[in-house]
Amino acid sequence: MGKTCWPQRVRFVVLVLLGLSALLTVQARAEEQKALGLNDLIQMALESSPELKEAEQDIMAAKGDLAQAKGGQWAQVDVVGVVGPTEEAERPYISINPGGKTGTFENRDKGTVGYFGSLDIAIVQPLYTFGKISTRQDAARMGVEIQNLAREKKKGEVILNIKELYYGLIVALQGKGAASDADTFIKDAGKRIQRLIAAGSKNVDQTDIYRLEAYQADIERFRIKADTGAQLAYLALKQAVNYPSGRDFKLDTTELPKDSRTLGTQEEYIQKAIQERPEFEQLKKAIKARESLVAGAKADLYPSVFVAGVASFAGSPSRDPLDNSYFRDEFNHADGGAVLGASWHFDLGIGQGKLAKAKAEHQKMIHTQEYAEQNIPVEVAKYYQDSVEALASYTAFEKGAVSARKWIISSFSNFDVGVGTAKDMFDAIDRYGKNQGEYLTSLYNYNVSVARLSNAIAEYRSGG
Repeated sequence: MGKTCWPQRVRFVVLVLLGLSALLTVQARAEEQKALGLNDLIQMALESSPELKEAEQDIMAAKGDLAQAKGGQWAQVDVVGVVGPTEEAERPYISINPGGKTGTFENRDKGTVGYFGSLDIAIVQPLYTFGKISTRQDAARMGVEIQNLAREKKKGEVILNIKELYYGLIVALQGKGAASDADTFIKDAGKRIQRLIAAGSKNVDQTDIYRLEAYQADIERFRIKADTGAQLAYLALKQAVNYPSGRDFKLDTTELPKDSRTLGTQEEYIQKAIQERPEFEQLKKAIKARESLVAGAKADLYPSVFVAGVASFAGSPSRDPLDNSYFRDEFNHADGGAVLGASWHFDLGIGQGKLAKAKAEHQKMIHTQEYAEQNIPVEVAKYYQDSVEALASYTAFEKGAVSARKWIISSFSNFDVGVGTAKDMFDAIDRYGKNQGEYLTSLYNYNVSVARLSNAIAEYRSGG
């Protein structure tokens, strides 16, 4: 009995393992074909974007500049230690001449080599610098805020790029569907013509077949173009969100969205752009930073007051120390103290040149702000007008495509009962294809224009 149960148990285990393997395969395929929406793709892009990571490093660098500027207000410490060879010697003495009025300083060098070590410490604490430190701290603080705003701007660019790729992929897929739809109509018309030719009808002839084939070639060309466009858009979108190379995804929709929201007035969008665009905030803070740098360049022309503590230690076992305040023993000593001082740098025009450059850069930033105030509203107005035009266009072509489809059905019916012509069918299919193509193009342009308008007024800063 045990011999007969053993193979059955083995088969049972094998079947279970096969079932689990099949289940895991199905799950893996499901994961590979995960459906992603626009918000999913945007989130993935923001998490993996190298541009945003680069911008974050710019923020870290700006914070480093701020840390340096803040450090300037605290004491600076210099420590120098050396070890080296020195000649061995005993303490010198004074040999008095017989007259008693003069003497000779007699050294007692041994002529052999020993060693010594020394340590010098200087601590300097700025007290008053006429703004050299504080102005540069202000400029560095503005620099951090400017880089944060630059990252915000880059975030908007990443979101816009994903939207354009997303809409581009959808319109390419819809284009393939439209080509398939038109191809179905062409084949249906071909069957009708072939049937009448076979019946000997004088209503059609072989030229209708040739014309039909010419239409079919155009549709095939359009289908191939849409297919290659879809593949390229998919690859670009996959790279933009850093999707794993060995896996695939699909979109959660197969049709371009028809945004039904009502556009506000053009002036409303312009005012929102002025209020929300990070570029305006960047320029305002950049101007303040330049003002601080101008003040810093002026401060460099004035002295700096400081207090300093100094200490020096040296020792050489191979030399006797010389303890005399008039003669410093460089190899054996220990002294220190504190001083109050001032430093003032003079040059023949270098400081004035730096000040002139700082003033010029400040003025340049003011003119850059004026340029932005003139051109950003024009940019917003362009995207707004593009959105309005595309909305009216896709609405009109959508109605035209619906009517053309009805025309096709009507022309087929008339052809079947003998009151219609092949030319009428061709014209209807041709008009339907053109209207459908123009509709998809206009709807794509509308979605992209709205996305660009959204970016132009910085809706991404409020989650839009």
